[in-house]
Amino acid sequence: MDSTDASRCTDAPDSSSLPRRGQGTVSTRNCDLPISPLIKGGGLVPKLEEQISRDHSSRCLVVMYHYVHDVAPQIDQPASGEPCGIRGLTRAAIAEQIDALSRNYEPIDWPKFYAWTQGRWSAPHRCFLLTFDDGLADHAESVVPILQDRGLRSVFFVPGTILARRQMLSAHAVHLLLNLLGVDGLSDELQREIAQDADLQSAEGRYDNENEDSDALRIYGYESPELARLKHLITWRLPIDARNRMIERLFERHVGSAARWSDHWYLGWKSLVEMQSMGHTIGGHGFDHEPYSRFSVEECRNDAFRVASVLRDGLGADARPFSYPFGDVTSAASEAIARAGFVQAFTTEKQWAAQNADPLRIPRIDTISIPLVSESKTCCGV
Repeated sequence: MDSTDASRCTDAPDSSSLPRRGQGTVSTRNCDLPISPLIKGGGLVPKLEEQISRDHSSRCLVVMYHYVHDVAPQIDQPASGEPCGIRGLTRAAIAEQIDALSRNYEPIDWPKFYAWTQGRWSAPHRCFLLTFDDGLADHAESVVPILQDRGLRSVFFVPGTILARRQMLSAHAVHLLLNLLGVDGLSDELQREIAQDADLQSAEGRYDNENEDSDALRIYGYESPELARLKHLITWRLPIDARNRMIERLFERHVGSAARWSDHWYLGWKSLVEMQSMGHTIGGHGFDHEPYSRFSVEECRNDAFRVASVLRDGLGADARPFSYPFGDVTSAASEAIARAGFVQAFTTEKQWAAQNADPLRIPRIDTISIPLVSESKTCCGV
């Protein structure tokens, strides 16, 4: 990208250029992700059907979502010509998936799910619960109207830092940078930054260690090997504070003002209060949105207590669930979450939730594992 191209991204878009309902559609392509079908031909695949029938107990399918939008953020096309940073469902796609789920299972909300796991409510034999991570503005703009039209209530997991600071989460800043620069372009930028920053050089990510390479491919198995290694380096290996400073520099250089982008990218208090008043549940998703295995025991406790405090101050002292950032579960994290007052915690383990599930390790199925509609790679800047 030359300097002329870069200059067009020096600031965040004003509200008139941001995604709005009914504004059109984005260019997408089907995502070539590995699919493990849960629903086929209107019902469960035989293996899961047998699992439920064998023990005659109720099971709940907890489904996890992230991005949902029809119009992508207005930044340049990726340098590679291929979108690789922002993945999500269109509104039509998620509506189709929710309707298909409703034909097979009984929808329940989190208060009922919580009561069921405590033995205070009898769940339908087959039921499902919808959850949305990351506190994205997409959720109020695109998801809530779909849920309201169907009389459904969901759980929205929010990182505390987006409510306390005007900044982009590192993970989302990387998504936007990937869409703009492509994998090779962002890799080149990272190597230049690492070469100039001694704090980053101890983990500069050559992946000489076979175990580290294996971890990257395991965690990001839905990505190409090159992108899996890049994401693993950024999220799991580089020192957090130095990494955040580097991502902030790159974002300001190539995308624009992180503060202004965050104003439009994330849910604010007004939306959260309104969503809670509609009967939706607002849960915690960490404060800094970092993998908990990267924290010390004390840092785990501080992070969990900070997000609990933010939500309590802004939304009241209701019982609330928690979602582990990046699905990263540790014993120290579970203890910290419970001590902070969260009554349940959801993972990314791909299983049905049983009534007797560990309340701090409740499994969820990502939407990409439900092939009713394919998740798409959405290109920013159509």
